[in-house]
Formats: sequence, structure tokens, C-alpha cells
Amino acid sequence: MIGSSTKAMTVPTTSTQHIPALDGVRAVAILLVVPHNLNLIVGPNGTVAHLVVAYLDRGWIGVQLFFVLSGFLITGILLDTRETPKCLRSFFVHRALRILPMYYALLLTVFVILPAANLLPSMVSRFPGAELSYWLFFANWYAPMHPSEGSMPHLWSLSVEEQFYLIWPFVISHRSAKQIRFLCVSLAALSLCFRVWMLYFGAPTEAIYQFSISRMDALALGGAAAATMRSSMVAQQVAARQGAVSGAGFGLLLVGAALTGGYAAAKPTTMSLGYTLLALGFAVIILLAACAQSGQERGWIRVLAMPWMRRIGKYSYSMYLLHVPLHLLVGLRLLQALGLDHETPLTVNLLYLLLGTAISYIAAGATYRLIEVRFLRLKNRFDSSQKGHGTA
Repeated sequence: MIGSSTKAMTVPTTSTQHIPALDGVRAVAILLVVPHNLNLIVGPNGTVAHLVVAYLDRGWIGVQLFFVLSGFLITGILLDTRETPKCLRSFFVHRALRILPMYYALLLTVFVILPAANLLPSMVSRFPGAELSYWLFFANWYAPMHPSEGSMPHLWSLSVEEQFYLIWPFVISHRSAKQIRFLCVSLAALSLCFRVWMLYFGAPTEAIYQFSISRMDALALGGAAAATMRSSMVAQQVAARQGAVSGAGFGLLLVGAALTGGYAAAKPTTMSLGYTLLALGFAVIILLAACAQSGQERGWIRVLAMPWMRRIGKYSYSMYLLHVPLHLLVGLRLLQALGLDHETPLTVNLLYLLLGTAISYIAAGATYRLIEVRFLRLKNRFDSSQKGHGTA
């Protein structure tokens, strides 16, 4: 709670306050990722198809947005609860209740129940090493070295997140917000240097894309934004200058797009400077969305806070987990039965993207009520101060 010299202003600066716009940020991320992974067109024909595929290929940036948001939320929670009793125990229990039930329910279904019932389609390959990497959260290290073995390739990002959750509380423990900001910026620079080093020595593209250190700039810059927000003076200034801060955030994204050919995934400039500029731009945008005064949001921040965006954000975790299995187990088999699995026309592809996204949302809503919410309620038995900004 801070005051302005001209009028009363309340700016959220702690993790105990729910910030609806951040649910919308999560919705934007998932709506980029799902169509990206469901795209069926390999060799587009015609200008329109090329443009559509070019857009869908850029959907990977939704993962970068997820990472920045995670860094922001987790760092904020740790900063705001560091003085509470048993804060680390509470943090790890909350993370486990949020992530593990739905995650392991998916693995049990795909790799235990369906094979036992002889219902797993042949297109879902079984590789012990890859499956072990899913169970133990090291898929982001295993998959790049074994590119032909992954049956659930999207799960690599959950490995990055879990490794971050395990290490980050101890990295920033007993450090001030100012020290954390310096640390986060240093880690972001180190991550950029590491990717440049990997590019120079010809490392596999997937390794640069998936290794945790390669994505540390996104998580760290999100953390830097969270530490910055803990300064009441800075938070107030950000809230009071929404136009300028918004322009800076989107300006960084545009500069990155210009330097990388619109964030073409395989370009060296994208895998080096592009990742960092994306993370920096997203960090500024998330900082603004978090600092904007409730009820006084402008433009795109108001859109992020709309109920339908918040609902998608609420289900985004399950949507992320489920959209690829639904694609492999149901979608592709249905297309094959209809004779549409090869040379899919653009209109069919677009319809499939819409239906696939909608079905993923519906399935996520169902699993949220059947599985997630039951475990989330158990959080009340532990310190309730880690509610986060609504979606952590």
C-alpha cells in the first residue's frame, strides 16, 4: 500500500494479493503454445499457408513467456514469505501440490494404464530412458541427446521448472531484493553467454533450446522484475507511467523481432540475443501488468484481466499437459480414420487447431475439478501466505 502525491493509489507489491492480469498473461502463453504444437502442415503451399505456418512456428515464444512469469511469481512468493515460519517447507509442499498430482496422473495414464489395457496406439513410441526422464524431471537434458525417443516432447519445460523450484529458494535465500536483482541480471548475462558458447561449438539446436542454463535468463529476468516490484517507489512509478513502460516492453520485443527475422526458432540470432530480448520485454510487460492499479488498468492490461482470459489462464497448466497427449492419442487417429493425416488442407488444419485448443480447454477444466482442485485445497493445511499472484 503506497500513496501518490496527487491521489490515493494502491499498487500490489506482495504475493498475498491476487492480480487478475497475470492470469491473462498465462492465457496468452498457452494460446501461443497449443496451436504451435498441434500444427499439421509441414510443407505449406501458397502465400496464406506460408503466413499461417510462419505464425504457428513462432508459438514457441509462449514457453518463454511461461518461464518469465514463473520466475516472477516464484521469486515474489519467496521474497514475501521468507520471514514466515517453515517458509521453505511450505513452499515445496505448495509446489508439489500444484504440479505433481496432475503431472503424474498423466504419466500413469499414458505409460501404465493405457499399455496395460492395450489401448496405447503404436504411434506413441516407448523408450525407457525417455520415460524415466519424464518421471524424474530431467527430460530437458535427456531429450536433446536422444532426439528420436521422446513420446511426450512438451514435458521438457516442466523439467526446467522443477529444477528451478528446487534450486532457486536456496540461491536467493537471505539476500535483499537489491542483491537478487543484481544476481538475476548476472544470471541472465551468463545464460546468454552460455548459448553463444554452445552455438560457437556447434551444439545441437535442441540442447540450446532446452537446457536449463539456456533458459535461465527468462526465469532470472522474471525474478528481477519481482524484486523490482518490491520497491514501493518503483512500483508506483511503473503504475503511473503505463504508456511509457508498455512502450518500452513492446519496443524490446520489436527490436528482438527485427534482429531475429521475427523470432525464427532455428536462427542463431534468435537462440542467442533473441531469447534474452524476449525475456526482457516480457519481464517489463509482466511488471507493468502486476503494478497496474486495480480498476485503473488501460488497454491490453484490461483485456488480460477479462474473465474469459482469466479462466483460460486458470486451466493453462492442465491444457499444457493434455494438449499433446490428446493430439497423439485421439486427434491424429481420428484424422487417419478420415483419411486426412497426409497433405492436410489449410482449412482442415485451421479447424483442427480450433477444435484441438477447445477440446484441450474442456479437458483441462474437467481435470482441474476432478484432480487439481482437490489437491490445491490441501494447501490450507500449510502456511497460506503463499497464494501468489493468482496462478503460481
